[in-house]
This record gives sequence, structure tokens and C-alpha cells, in this order.
Amino acid sequence: MKFRGSLKAPRIDLTSYRAALHEEFSQAIVEAAHEWLDATVVALIPVWSGASVSTFYHLARAVGFSLTAGTAGVAPDRRSEGRRAGDGGLEIDRSKGSYTFKYETTLRWLIHNEFNTPDSDPNVFYRLKQPGPYHFQQAGAEAFRQYAQQVRLPSPWKSLTVRAYKVS
Repeated sequence: MKFRGSLKAPRIDLTSYRAALHEEFSQAIVEAAHEWLDATVVALIPVWSGASVSTFYHLARAVGFSLTAGTAGVAPDRRSEGRRAGDGGLEIDRSKGSYTFKYETTLRWLIHNEFNTPDSDPNVFYRLKQPGPYHFQQAGAEAFRQYAQQVRLPSPWKSLTVRAYKVS
């Protein structure tokens, strides 16, 4: 007895799908960094000499985020000090599927104000209009989590081909 039939074999084009993943995640990490910057530097970091805001410069520049660091009134201009004390950017390793952004600072008073109240060190807190603790890292982490929950893998259907085989 002979059987006849057809078989459909799906195949995924991994090169095409990996390219779609890279495109999706590259855009997603930039958008996540924007959300993080909005929740941290824009919403919580006060401006006086411009130093604290300027520590975010490197990350903002790497992701195309418009960041304005000015000074308030009679304050000295310390924006260049802030840029020197800050670091950040995108770190993408396509082969490992790793898409991250980073921010770091060595700016002493921003670090202090992140965790402490005005009564802990009057030299760091000199007449602050918005005294700490800022907790901007916590706010940024929450903004990142909320954004990341919405990110989805791209559909594999565009990278899928189906080949029909006749069996007789």
C-alpha cells in the first residue's frame, strides 16, 4: 500500500531574525535610556551650578537626548566639572544579545545628595532649594522597568519560510 501526501516544513532564517532583533533592541535601549533620563535628571536633579546635570551629558549625547544644563542666577558655572565627573553611554554586544546603557559619576555632592538629608553635612548642602535625598537611581530603575515591560520580541513570521514536499 502506498501513501501519498504533502509535508510542509517551516524554516526560520536566523540571519534575518537576528537582524530584526538587533534593530528592535537597539531602538528599545535608546528609548529606555530616554525614559531613565526623564525620570532622573529631568524630574529630580535641581540646577544650580550645572555640575550635577552635566554628569548625565555623556549618556544623553550617546542616545540623542536633548539635555540642557544651565546655571541658576549667581551660581558659578561648573558644567565642565560635571562632564569630567560623569560617564555613560550605550554598550551593545550584538553577538551576545546584550543591549545596555550606563551612567556613572564621581561628583561628590551629587552622590551625597542622592542618599543623604541636609542635616548630615552642611558643607555639601549649602542652601539647597531642593535638598536630598534625591533617590534618582530608584526613580530611574522604576522608569526603566515600566518601559521594559512593554518591549516585545519582533515577530518571527517575517523570517519564516515554509517549503512544501510531496511524498509518494
